[in-house]
Amino acid sequence: MKISSAINIESNPEIVFGWLENPEKAKQWMTSVSEDEILHETTERVGTTFREVVQDDSGELEMQGCITGFEANKSISFHLDSRVNTVDVRYFIEEQDHGVRLEYNAKIRWKFPVNVLNIVIGNKIKQNIKAQLRDELNKLKELCEGKTAQ
Repeated sequence: MKISSAINIESNPEIVFGWLENPEKAKQWMTSVSEDEILHETTERVGTTFREVVQDDSGELEMQGCITGFEANKSISFHLDSRVNTVDVRYFIEEQDHGVRLEYNAKIRWKFPVNVLNIVIGNKIKQNIKAQLRDELNKLKELCEGKTAQ
């Protein structure tokens, strides 16, 4: 399953990227993340491993993650693995005249038995993920533009 989205933010790349790369700041806009922990940090950031717990109406899920790509103020990529899926995510910042365009691309691969369930209700699952992503990106936009108390 592929999920893509983009949002224009009236801010500079350094501010937006700071909200993407810093786990404590990211928890302020990624409402599903309830816990995070850096397991091993590398100086170049690629290879840094972490653990996070995500929660929604159906419960909580622990994910193991690794930073797979890092270009300061431009892009950051993650590989996440849980008992129900693996996810590869990339955030890409493109500077524009009045701020930045933040692009989000994810590839989700479901594990058994969720992969079977995905055949039946995959569209509903995808719509729920996209709605949550839209809410989170809007929250990120508010924070980056200074429209929300930090």
